[in-house]
Amino acid sequence: MFTFHLSSHLSSRVRGGLALCWILLAMALAAQAQTQASCTFQFFSPTTPFKLHNGKPVFIEPLGINDFGRIVGYASPGTVHGLIRWPNGSVTRVKETSFLRGDNDHNTSVGEDVTDQGIVLNGSTITPIVLDVNNGGVSEAKGINNSGTIIGRYQPPNHNGAHGFKRFNNGTTHTLDFPGAMPGTTEPYGINDNGIVVGLYEAPDASVHGFIFNKGQWATLDYPHASFTVLVGITNDGRIIGTADTVNFSTKQFLYENGTFKVISVPNLNPGTGGLLSISPKRGLILGVTTANAGDPAFIAQCQ
Repeated sequence: MFTFHLSSHLSSRVRGGLALCWILLAMALAAQAQTQASCTFQFFSPTTPFKLHNGKPVFIEPLGINDFGRIVGYASPGTVHGLIRWPNGSVTRVKETSFLRGDNDHNTSVGEDVTDQGIVLNGSTITPIVLDVNNGGVSEAKGINNSGTIIGRYQPPNHNGAHGFKRFNNGTTHTLDFPGAMPGTTEPYGINDNGIVVGLYEAPDASVHGFIFNKGQWATLDYPHASFTVLVGITNDGRIIGTADTVNFSTKQFLYENGTFKVISVPNLNPGTGGLLSISPKRGLILGVTTANAGDPAFIAQCQ
């Protein structure tokens, strides 16, 4: 399913520079096509060198990946704190953080600190994310691209529902609320280097849909015959990954490319708890987990 919306309060700003967005829209018109993706998988153990006081191992729960294969996430079980898994398999604990959710190719990460404030991590320097909209506090920092544009969610001081946001590296912030969506349900999950954002929103009928946002224009992109679709990442050339629940109660992990939904079949995946988490913008490295259980194998995949 595909629909398109133009956000009226931004319409005067989006008359030009929409080439990639229009490519995505044209691709989506043929979005009923389905096939099988061809993928290679590299499975890895999430075990870290850290242990609890009782000697039990601590694992990394992965959340984001960059084009060099650096993975960010958080520690489980025990006290939640941010972790970085380097391409050689070594793991670093990041003090004063709780979750690290996104990473770019400059090794700059975003997530939350121990007070649940959204932060940027650059080396060992932690900087709070400050928005110029409604003095809102950033409750989740979900992703960062190579230009330093950040996406996530913020909570206004009146606590009247959360909103998505896109914050440019100059501090300018756009609130992201899908037109007609239930208040507080627009959640950005991924951003590419062109600034295109993907995520999900909930409609008034309680159905959940994937969205694409680019320079003021909104599009809905749903897996065919799905009651729930979430888009979790997008590459610079417009490939999108996500997860969907179909009306016949099956769960699909998918890659959307050139107007076709390609099913990603992950070996030993528990479809109820495992799935795709992130994709890097240039190389298209897909990060995922086989189950929600800490310690079970995670994977990096490349699909076409």
